[in-house]
Amino acid sequence: MADYSFYSFETTGAQIEAMGKWKYLALHHELTDLPNRRMLHMSMESYMARAHQQQTKLAVVLIDIDQFKKINDMFGHYVGDQFLIEMSNRLAALSEHHIQAFHLSSDEFVLLIESADHLEERMERVTAIFDTPFQVNQNRILISASIGVSLYPDQSIDAEKLIYYADKAMYRAKSSVENRCRVFQPGLDE
Repeated sequence: MADYSFYSFETTGAQIEAMGKWKYLALHHELTDLPNRRMLHMSMESYMARAHQQQTKLAVVLIDIDQFKKINDMFGHYVGDQFLIEMSNRLAALSEHHIQAFHLSSDEFVLLIESADHLEERMERVTAIFDTPFQVNQNRILISASIGVSLYPDQSIDAEKLIYYADKAMYRAKSSVENRCRVFQPGLDE
C-alpha cells in the first residue's frame, strides 16, 4: 500500500533563528567573532559609497602579526588562540573611533577607517595596541605587527585593488627594519 504522508515545509521560528545563526557564522570568524573576509568584501562597497558621499577618505589597513607562529610553537595553540581573541578585542574596541575590524585569517586583520583624512592620528590609535603586552593566561606576550595602508579614492576606487595595495604596503613594511607601517605608494606593486 502506498504511503501518502504529507510533509509540511512551513518555516518555523526555530528554523528562521537557525538560518540567522548560520548566516552569522558564515560572515564572522569562528574563533574571534569579528567579521570575516566574506563580510569585508560585502562591506567594502558601502564603506566606499559613504566615503564618496561624505567626500572623505577611507583607509584600508592590513595588519599581519609578526612571528605569530612562534607564539604557537612556544606556548601551544590554545595560548595562540587566546592571543588572537585578545587581539580581536583590542581591535574591536577601536570601533568607537569609526574603525571597523575584520579577521581575515590566522594572523591577518583588516581595519576600515572611515573619515581617514587625519590618518596619522587614527593610525597612532592602531599602533598603540602593540605598545602594551598581551597577558594570556600566565604568559606576557609582547608582539609587533607589519601594517600596510591604502586609501580610497586616492589610490583606487576598486575594493579588490585597495586590499591588494594594502597587502603590498604591508609586505614592504615587513621587510623594513625602521618602519612597521607603510602607506601604499605607486611602484610597490611591481
